[in-house]
Amino acid sequence: MKKLFITLLAVAGISLGAAPAASASEQAFVDAIDSLDHYAIGCPGCAQDALEVGYRACAAFDQGGDTAAVQAVLTSYNGPGQSSPEYYATLFAQYAAYELCPQHNGQIGPI
Repeated sequence: MKKLFITLLAVAGISLGAAPAASASEQAFVDAIDSLDHYAIGCPGCAQDALEVGYRACAAFDQGGDTAAVQAVLTSYNGPGQSSPEYYATLFAQYAAYELCPQHNGQIGPI
């Protein structure tokens, strides 16, 4: 029994050590945001910044619903002079819900 337990621990350790840096849903989220051609994703650190904003949108969904999630994106990204900031922030929040916090998928209706 002790040998089986040690073997299971070793297998669990190997699987944890081989885990990828970003989950498939995180990469899909970054790809979706990149497809909008509105947010900078290609610069150093920009994809990570987008992920952080995506997770902020998820937290905002938890705390205040879809309006709060869109506002989290607007606060993080959109400054004066950008065209259609609410539209793009809404798409960003929708992608976050779909890829990063699927429990909120569908909270934002059609745009």
